[in-house]
Amino acid sequence: MAELKSPKIDPENAKNEYNLFKSSLAQIGTIIVQNVIMLGFGMSLAIPTVVIGSLMSDEVDGGGGDSMTLTETEASWYGSVLLVCHPTGGLLSGVLQEIVGRKWCMALVSVPQLVGWYVLWRAGNAFDLYVSCVALGLSMGLSEAPVLTYVGETVEPRLRGPLSSVSTFTIMLGSFIAYLMSTVMPWRTVAMINMAVPVISFAAVVLLTPESPVWLLSRNRPDEAKRSLAYLRGCVSTADVEDEFSELSIYAGFNKSVDLEQYADCGIDERRLSYVKYLQINTNDTTNAEIDILANQNQIGFLDTLRSFWSPELNRPFLFIMLFFFFWSFATFIPAKPYLITVFSEIGLPCSAQWTLVYTSILTLVGTLLNVLTVAKIGKRPITLVSMALCAFSMLGIGMYMLSTTYFSFSSTWIPMILLNALFFFSGYGVFPIPWMLVSEIYPTKGRGIASGLTAALAFLMTFILTKFFLEMQEWFTLPGLFIVYGSITLVGTLYLYACMPETENKTLQDIEHFFIGDLDDYEDHDNQN
Repeated sequence: MAELKSPKIDPENAKNEYNLFKSSLAQIGTIIVQNVIMLGFGMSLAIPTVVIGSLMSDEVDGGGGDSMTLTETEASWYGSVLLVCHPTGGLLSGVLQEIVGRKWCMALVSVPQLVGWYVLWRAGNAFDLYVSCVALGLSMGLSEAPVLTYVGETVEPRLRGPLSSVSTFTIMLGSFIAYLMSTVMPWRTVAMINMAVPVISFAAVVLLTPESPVWLLSRNRPDEAKRSLAYLRGCVSTADVEDEFSELSIYAGFNKSVDLEQYADCGIDERRLSYVKYLQINTNDTTNAEIDILANQNQIGFLDTLRSFWSPELNRPFLFIMLFFFFWSFATFIPAKPYLITVFSEIGLPCSAQWTLVYTSILTLVGTLLNVLTVAKIGKRPITLVSMALCAFSMLGIGMYMLSTTYFSFSSTWIPMILLNALFFFSGYGVFPIPWMLVSEIYPTKGRGIASGLTAALAFLMTFILTKFFLEMQEWFTLPGLFIVYGSITLVGTLYLYACMPETENKTLQDIEHFFIGDLDDYEDHDNQN
């Protein structure tokens, strides 16, 4: 959300603020409701692991009484096509959420997701599996950007960190549920049960989620925007959110009647103030048509956003977050996800690969939950650096252990078990959720929807390439060598983030924008004030 230092949102001025408990409850409830979508995301992300583990096993029954099998080549495509379709959905979501709004873009996610689960349930050959992955991948891409954008535009700073990490926790929860179901039922039954998720998420979003006030302002619908903001602040009256709404209007560049002097020190940059002043000079109460034209000029389309990537407000955070996602792909070990059952079997662990899949997903889930509870206190930067470093050392340790068993006949199954536990716990605690949280914060308001969609698309395009060639890379480097390569790249990523990553927790969106455009003095001044 676009926030400024205001009596309405300053918890120290309790006599002037609306009820913080009701406001928090409304925002938490809204974000939890919309994150039912991300439950389906997690299930979609996990299902190739379940299906490939079943159809490539030595004793295949197809998970449903049939004799369907997958070759290694078919498995590599099935395991990665989900991720190559995700970027398409991400790019599409960037356009859709600007056209139909954040709310309806999230609601539309349910359509391809329902199709994907149905086709998977009825699949008879590898082509059907590919079709199901195309649909599920599109739904994943469509969901991520609007969910992240919605959090950034509607949630107050004091809640933004924890609530932006809820989506990652829900993804992990969805994966865990899919893995757990796969231990007691065939994959076809899992797909059939999962068909209920998009139906529930569609109803939840349509009935219980208000539209983003920022998007409504961008469509020159201030009355609806004010009602939405009032709902998100605890179903209060619109009069109670008048001050915050006025500030939100300035941040979005649509308040044409405000006294600029009182906001001179509120962190609004000169470009926005100049735009508001321009509107004041060039509009009046009787020229509604002219006001509509000027409001439309403030909307930004896909091509406009691409052209604006030449500006530091967009290209600097974009380059930073894409490098973060490059290292993220290695640190989370996500390219190996479709093949984890085979990987766990080769490492040599004291329990079966299937149950290892379940308990490692529990560790990731616990790590993500801990992130939700501690990110506001500790901050994103220290959590990221510690988690990245420990993930790097865990992968390096597993690789060296496997080499020692090959060349020195050393064996202790509990050593890789402990290292594997550390890898999955810390990837869930810091590495996996933090970059997605940053996506909702680092981009300016204008173009945020499209920029976040493009970021999600390119992030998963990188992951698709690494996943598609994971088996080939395993043949080149061997599995121990691959662990060492992944660990080394993650270690380099830790050093990069130490040098370049800002702390965004408890910072206003204006502060973060100042950092990326190079106004470090202003960023540090606000840091000292906080």
